[in-house]
Amino acid sequence: MTDRDALYRSILAHPHDDTPRLVYADWLQEHGRAEEAEFIRAECRLESSAPDDPEYPELLDRREELRLWLTAHVPGPRLKLAAGLMVPDAADWWKHTARGFPWQLAFGGFDYHGLKPVRALAAALPKAFAKIPTRALAVSFLTADQLAELLRQPAVAGLDRLSIYPGTTEGPQDEVCELLARCPHLGNLRELMLHFPFGEAGAAALAGSAHLARLARLRAEQCPPAAVRALGSAGWFRGLRELWLRHLPDGAFEELCRLDPFPDLHTLQLEEASFPVAAWRAFARSRAFPRLVRLDNQTEMTDGQVGALAAATGLRLADLGLGVAAIGNDGAEALARAPWLGSLRRLSVSFNRLGPSGVAAVAGNRRLTQLKYLDLSHNTPGAAGLRAVAGNPVLRGLATLNLRTNYDQPGGFTPAHVHEFLTKLDLPRLRHLDLWNCRIGPKAARLLAGEKFAPLTRLNLGFCNLTDAAVSALVAAPALQNLVELTLTGNKLTTSVEPLADPRTMPRLGSAVLEINQIDRPLAEKLRRRPGVLV
Repeated sequence: MTDRDALYRSILAHPHDDTPRLVYADWLQEHGRAEEAEFIRAECRLESSAPDDPEYPELLDRREELRLWLTAHVPGPRLKLAAGLMVPDAADWWKHTARGFPWQLAFGGFDYHGLKPVRALAAALPKAFAKIPTRALAVSFLTADQLAELLRQPAVAGLDRLSIYPGTTEGPQDEVCELLARCPHLGNLRELMLHFPFGEAGAAALAGSAHLARLARLRAEQCPPAAVRALGSAGWFRGLRELWLRHLPDGAFEELCRLDPFPDLHTLQLEEASFPVAAWRAFARSRAFPRLVRLDNQTEMTDGQVGALAAATGLRLADLGLGVAAIGNDGAEALARAPWLGSLRRLSVSFNRLGPSGVAAVAGNRRLTQLKYLDLSHNTPGAAGLRAVAGNPVLRGLATLNLRTNYDQPGGFTPAHVHEFLTKLDLPRLRHLDLWNCRIGPKAARLLAGEKFAPLTRLNLGFCNLTDAAVSALVAAPALQNLVELTLTGNKLTTSVEPLADPRTMPRLGSAVLEINQIDRPLAEKLRRRPGVLV
């Protein structure tokens, strides 16, 4: 047995302990595999920290850089698992991970009937645990009888994460909740993802379970107010660190805000719903979330909800996602008045129907002194929005800036405005710049080849109306040789990308997307021979 084998077996034997993983990372570092080592360390750090960790935004960005590089250059093993169990392998090994390794096993029951396949699945779990250090399982299309049989198997006790996609979506699945609540093998669960609706009876069963005390993350759907109230009676529920809620009906969010405090909850994610202003006022007044630092809200906020959220005086958010909330310019201006805005390190307002005044209200705010990540994508910033970004001195700490625009609404600015923007932009820590569909033109593109943009590791220039001459300058620029990701989709390019076939050009490149150009077949075949190049 080699040293590496011994270290990997230690990880398998202690899957919940970071120490064996970090020792393994040290071995990788010492043997010329620095990217794998750093990836494991970054993911372990992310798993153990909260979104208000000062280094959290950088860790997220660096993890994605490493993921891109590893996907191209270090394909994972091909694992053969029994009984229909699946795990990402080869090039997909790095795409969905936790603490350095694929994060879950999956079983799809659509083609498996009766109880025998489920028993085989349970028997295969320990063998899978001996090959890969995940203890997470996602099951889909199981009948209630099949799920009951699975939960009777002692092998389930090895799981720390369980995701359930039911075989039917017809009405509340309270029976599934009752099966979970009674299962004595779920005492090690730390994460439970319930991709189905359930009612008060199912919630009451879960709340009364003696086996869910270790849960830190919960995902639930379509919980009516009575179900939220029932869950709120459980100590394990109020002990959660992360709570993800989807399709909440009327009144359920207010009920959540009335519950006793969640002393450890740092992340609340709300998806695909619409809550009235009164509900957000209840949230602003609530004492249920004393340690909340990340709010990812993908619910509609078109009628003054942002103003109610902004009025909250007890928030200390480090990460705010308002993607697809349709807040509009009025919502952006209300957000700009929030007293807690200065604590944000990550802010996303993508897909929000913002025009120049809305983008300027957000991006021009002088209280964003801690911000490291700003996503303004799929809005219409116009020249005024671009000037607000470039002219705000407190944004000098940004590491990520996303200005991607829609195909049918290119952004409301001209190549001359982008040239002015890039000329004035002063972001010395910028690593990720996304200008997809901004139609920046060749003159503005050549500015990106300058030393000012040397910190960049990821650059997206898809559909930017670039010429071959401009791309030749970009590809040859000494300042851009540290790029890990370069996207040049849809620019009608021909031969300018040929240097990318040489691994000495941008030697750290993990992803080069060159699709929808005019590259001839011989050159395309030559480019494809380089790992990570997509033509």
